[in-house]
Amino acid sequence: METETGRGREVAGSPLERIVSGGAAALSRVRSMGFGRWLRMEREALAQTVKVTAACALAWWLAAYVLKVDLPVLVPIGVLLTVSATAYSTLVRGGQQILAVVAGVGAATVLIWLIGANVVTLAVLVVAGLVLTRLLNLPAQNVQIPITALLVFALGSTYGFARLADVLLGAAIGIAANLLVLPPRYVDKAGKELCGLSAELADLAEDMSRGLRGDWDRDMAGDWLERARGLSTRLEDTEQAAEQAAESVRLSLRRRRYDRRLRQVAEAATALDHACHQLRGIARGLVDLIAGVRGLPGERGADLPEPLADELAALSRVFRDFGMLQVGRGRREDLEDLCAALDDGEHQQQRLAMAFHQTRNTELRSLQGALLEDCARIRHEFDPDSGPHTPAFPRQD
Repeated sequence: METETGRGREVAGSPLERIVSGGAAALSRVRSMGFGRWLRMEREALAQTVKVTAACALAWWLAAYVLKVDLPVLVPIGVLLTVSATAYSTLVRGGQQILAVVAGVGAATVLIWLIGANVVTLAVLVVAGLVLTRLLNLPAQNVQIPITALLVFALGSTYGFARLADVLLGAAIGIAANLLVLPPRYVDKAGKELCGLSAELADLAEDMSRGLRGDWDRDMAGDWLERARGLSTRLEDTEQAAEQAAESVRLSLRRRRYDRRLRQVAEAATALDHACHQLRGIARGLVDLIAGVRGLPGERGADLPEPLADELAALSRVFRDFGMLQVGRGRREDLEDLCAALDDGEHQQQRLAMAFHQTRNTELRSLQGALLEDCARIRHEFDPDSGPHTPAFPRQD
């Protein structure tokens, strides 16, 4: 059987296209779920938005009425530049902002003292600022060093020290807000994303099962393969969500209480990644079969034994139950149904192996063996007792 090679991410559209498609997707979710349910799912993001807004308002009030800063708006800007998705990354970003401003003020002050304020100084400041950004391993979009240097160049060194004070205050407020007030936790969010992706894999396996029971053709097989490829790409985002969940509790005083849940999320993401590639291999095999490559029978071989469709139906149940186990603490009923689906899949595999044993075509037997192997591997990935990802299953009390 021909190896299914990975494809890179599809090239993203223009920024305007991404904005339009993102807005359309958000409206579609609100319509399908209802405003109340959508609001409940987005409560974490909304709470963080309210928190950052309150932090900016507090920063401006402190700067304007308590500290009597000339440009109080710079302090909430410092808050916005500091606050990030997790408390840990907020702390890192705050340090980067302070380091960038210190470097910008220092570079501008020294250069102006050495060669004066002229176009050469301006050019050197920009070049030096961008180079220092890379040398200090700051994010590519962080241009605080050259911006600060240019502001000092234009407004004088007095402004530079005021700018440093503003950034320090803004960073302090931003860090305190994200560390002490509703620190963002992404553990449950990662579990929900895993559940959603697992449900899509279940839908794909179910559609393949239903298609194989009827008159499936090359177009249907191609559609299954394209969907599997798309889900493989989506898995990268899901793995990033698991990493973000681990980062979000890194500075938590009660981090140990999340350890088992974090391990479950990470193991579940790995299990889905492996199983998705195996389901993609099954789709690839069906495409090769119906296309008649390398001596395969083509459309004459489209009438596959019924146990293959039954096997895929069982795998669809496995995917769906596994996804439901990643939400909250998981239900015992879902685990029991997953085990029953695994047993059913093993029974169907035995029937399928007996049907395939009668095949005489060498190429076709090779493909059938690959189909059997991929089905067996998927079941092994989700075996809660002896599989490779037992931590992916919640503890049943």
